[in-house]
Amino acid sequence: MNLKKTNTCSACGTSPINHHFQFVQSLLEESLGKATDRIFYFTRTKSWQEASVFVEKTLYIIFGFLGIVSYNQDPERALTDRSKLVWQEARRRGIYMEQVKILGKLTEFYRAKIKENGNKLFYFQSLPIPPSISQSGYKWLDDKFLLFEKLSEQGMPIPKSQKVFSYKEALRAFDTLKKPVIIKPNFGSRGRHTTTNINTEKELRKAYDIARKITFSMVIQEHLSGSVCRATVISEELVGFFRADPPNVIGDGKNRLRTLIKIKNLNRHEIISDISINADLLHFVEREGYTLESIPKDGMKVDLSAKTGRMYGGHTREMLSEVHPRMHSIFKKAGLLMQAPVLGFDLIIGDPTQNPDGQRWGIIECNSLPYIDLHNSAFEGEPVNLAENIWNLWQTHPKQK
Repeated sequence: MNLKKTNTCSACGTSPINHHFQFVQSLLEESLGKATDRIFYFTRTKSWQEASVFVEKTLYIIFGFLGIVSYNQDPERALTDRSKLVWQEARRRGIYMEQVKILGKLTEFYRAKIKENGNKLFYFQSLPIPPSISQSGYKWLDDKFLLFEKLSEQGMPIPKSQKVFSYKEALRAFDTLKKPVIIKPNFGSRGRHTTTNINTEKELRKAYDIARKITFSMVIQEHLSGSVCRATVISEELVGFFRADPPNVIGDGKNRLRTLIKIKNLNRHEIISDISINADLLHFVEREGYTLESIPKDGMKVDLSAKTGRMYGGHTREMLSEVHPRMHSIFKKAGLLMQAPVLGFDLIIGDPTQNPDGQRWGIIECNSLPYIDLHNSAFEGEPVNLAENIWNLWQTHPKQK
């Protein structure tokens, strides 16, 4: 078959995770999440958030004395471009920031001396969100099905969805939903172990088994057509709109799909990754009705993956200045509903420059720790540096005395 050899999981894409750990985590989320949320309801309050910051800081100090925790001052060693962007903006503002190391290993945790915080050290994970802002939505918004329920109650656009725990339930949902459908883990991000364009029971069984490797519960929903977009909302305002398309090739009526992929890779831009021929790609094109030996018709576009963006050989564009004005009012409403200051909504829509009210589209998930760097590093479009918006939160929501 001549698959590309890799030590990673093609269903995880470019962000592989430990399958067993993720499965156990999803099981705990389902079995304990709602119960602990009721028991510890008081942790949603601002007072508790600020108290927890104090406890966290104290622990860091203790671990520092014990030699468990140390710090890195080089922004280039940040583990994600998201954190690097925040760090670079901190330097431009004269804010001292450094990265937490645990037993010498770099982490996604940081600390900074912030004037609006009384120049005291503030510890945070990647995005420095002031504890004075209510963040109660972060308790539940990563639960995809709960998100759909809350959005549906408010009349927000979402695809019809059902939550399942077994293949029997998946089959029942498959029979009631409009085809094709998608199966995805109820918890998780970056499209890991998600299968799209499912039309048959055979495809359903295979997709279910792929998802089951990392999740106890999953969501089946009707498939939407269009680009996958990220709408980033900060303080209930749409501040970034990023479109990502999957890798694809255009048929010429002569060359096989395998050859078209090779030609595409040879002519790609240097910042766009090669299209990898792996199990995930083969499974995807099979559902599209192709094999690597198929010869697409002249002018026929063939998508090669459900995963999108430059890291998969796809295309990206920042479109905040281009989206239809209606998008701003829709995501303002969504931001208010979520009760959280920084949100990354994923949606599928055909053309975000046109009025969404005349299109079949929907919000498919929401991220509590969005990659704000996406808007600053798209292949096309006007870059948007959302690190500025993040640090501005400290001016609009300074520490309360």
